[in-house]
Amino acid sequence: MEARPGKRNPAASLSDELVVEILSRLPVRSVCRFKCVSRSWRRLISDPEHRKKLPQTLAGFFYQSLSGERFPCVAQHFTNVSGKGVPFVYPSFSFLPVPGTDVIPLDCCNGLLLCRCYQPGPCDPDGMRPSCYAVCNPATEKWVILPDSSRAIGEVRTARLCFDLAISSHFHVVEYVEDEDDYVTGVEIYSSRTSAWSSKESEWRDDLSLCDGSRSVFLNGFLHTVVLSDAIVALDMEGKSWRTIPTPPCGEPGFISQAQGRLCFFSAAADDAFKLSVWTLEDYGTDEWTLKHTVSSLRLFRQKNMRFDWEYKVIAVHPECNLIFFLYGWDKTLMAYEMDRREVRIIRNLGHDCWPPYLPYVPLFSESLADGD
Repeated sequence: MEARPGKRNPAASLSDELVVEILSRLPVRSVCRFKCVSRSWRRLISDPEHRKKLPQTLAGFFYQSLSGERFPCVAQHFTNVSGKGVPFVYPSFSFLPVPGTDVIPLDCCNGLLLCRCYQPGPCDPDGMRPSCYAVCNPATEKWVILPDSSRAIGEVRTARLCFDLAISSHFHVVEYVEDEDDYVTGVEIYSSRTSAWSSKESEWRDDLSLCDGSRSVFLNGFLHTVVLSDAIVALDMEGKSWRTIPTPPCGEPGFISQAQGRLCFFSAAADDAFKLSVWTLEDYGTDEWTLKHTVSSLRLFRQKNMRFDWEYKVIAVHPECNLIFFLYGWDKTLMAYEMDRREVRIIRNLGHDCWPPYLPYVPLFSESLADGD
């Protein structure tokens, strides 16, 4: 390691392996700054093998397209966050034990991907094929097939993946159980530690319904999901703590994400349908939201008034910086808005036939996929 003349550099006595091990426990932004310490540190951090051990940043998005002009009609895609170059991941899922055409990504959490895998077998009366869940790591191609929950053959439930390597090497999958009126009556939780499902009756209000197609956020050990009553429901992975967090005043369901360790809420401004409001939950104990940013659709779309969640959709916020990603227009143009500089840039067109969910992906190069070990 380089040091000033006459001064001893304590880091010079550390092996490269030990430095990489220390850096692997730091946030992405800190590792990026440390590339400026010296040329030797820059080489160390930039080494392809070392980079796999270091914390990663947002690589891009999984999504799918639907077209009746091809067979199969559903295709899986991945776009880099830059919109350029060879895709970081090829979503063929050839490493899974079912054909890639029978794999539907459902959720992504801290480097792991939850998929629905359709299986051979007789269809139910509605034409639905039997299916199972798979959790995989696209970066290492490790995977595990989950045992069946109590859902009936052909029944489709909203399922979400919960994983944070900083908390545990184990993951959870949460299924929301709904009645015939679409009210949430409980959950089933799969734990990779026990390799089993457990059922929990809901301790939320009995008139809560999930927002159709809404994303969820796993943060601070809780799964957060937007519901249709100006609220976000939160659940811990043992099914012991059930919280309801009121959303900021907006009059309609919004979009949630997480950035820099905080829960974020995006919605139209209460007093202006053409203005985007960005809120952060600063005080998790008192449910206190802070208005972080507002921006008019006139600035986002060059003098065009556009309504949030109708004519454009927020799909993610960068986990390490104040960068919002959204889709706009017939060709589903992927765009980014940098809040600090108030600048908009076009990334690429995804195509008019693209379809949600749009899953932000941060690669994880850990070799293990904990499941009952």
